[in-house]
Amino acid sequence: MQRREFLATTMATTLAATVATPSHAVAAATRPRGYKRIAAEEGWLSEGVLAANERYAAKNTGIQVMTRGRAPKWMVDACADIGAGRIATMDRDGIDMQLLMLSSPGVQVFSPEEGSALARDANDQLADAIRAHPTRFAGLAAVAPQDPAAAVRELQRAVTQLHLNGAIINSHTNNEYLSEQKYWPILEAAEALGAPIYVHPREPAALLAAANVPAVSAAGWGYGAEVGTHVMHMIGAGVFDRFPKLKIVIGHMGEAIPNWLPRIDNRYLTGPRPLKRLPSEYVLDNIWVTTSGMNYEPQLLMTIKVMGIERVLYAVDYPFEEQGEAVRMLEAMHLTEAQKKLFCEDNARRLFGIKA
Repeated sequence: MQRREFLATTMATTLAATVATPSHAVAAATRPRGYKRIAAEEGWLSEGVLAANERYAAKNTGIQVMTRGRAPKWMVDACADIGAGRIATMDRDGIDMQLLMLSSPGVQVFSPEEGSALARDANDQLADAIRAHPTRFAGLAAVAPQDPAAAVRELQRAVTQLHLNGAIINSHTNNEYLSEQKYWPILEAAEALGAPIYVHPREPAALLAAANVPAVSAAGWGYGAEVGTHVMHMIGAGVFDRFPKLKIVIGHMGEAIPNWLPRIDNRYLTGPRPLKRLPSEYVLDNIWVTTSGMNYEPQLLMTIKVMGIERVLYAVDYPFEEQGEAVRMLEAMHLTEAQKKLFCEDNARRLFGIKA
């Protein structure tokens, strides 16, 4: 049984307030520390997107979207709650703040008109939740890349008027990546605003259909292959030559890119060289990485060594990963208090402009 399938059948009781929290979880959550835990990839869904997902799922079978009745009730309820219930789980597990982002595939499966309207509505709801709980939530704006001009306007509104902390784009849009120049106005706006774009996984694009491995859940392989390929296409298309100050964030310990950097550079040097710099230089200057569901010490230490600790951020991937477990894994790591402060708090504040 895959981990997420296991969680889907067992975690309802874990999340219930009536169930006692294990003593070791309490200890991890409450021990004195000189930093806050900011979890930097935490999912949510607006009621508008949930309703649109229902309509979409009734007519389409190829792309999975979260709906009530098709996903475990605890999961849908956890995604929809950006108020007191979510904060109670954060208090229980020792998470001080969540950076919220619309769960995959967000608004990117809908028509340009519907996607843009849903993004605007979701961003308004998210901004309301942050105003109500400014020390507990920050958030990334949803945009609909299928209408690039509308996405630019919404990103500008979300950052300058709603004071959101960047944008979330759930990887491909209609099987196209941000390497396509039709989407570059979005990247230009993000660079001008200083707004990071989080490229989050969804099911692989058509060109990567074989990345769905029958014996492994999509989250175990296909999602990482999708985002890693997306980012490499952005590098190869010259995105970062054109937008040298663009900030891109990817989760799950960098979707394997940090592990591959030396070989990518090695094979780039032996092939055609259309870029101004080595691929690794763009990764080290334009890419930030969160752990989100990959809070494993050996992989984290390797990623810190490759990327530098200032470019690695803590994340849980709530509610798709168990929050208390992620905190316990963090507490077991051999990091100094100063390193944990950078990893868990300072890097997120600096990158996303979080001040509360």
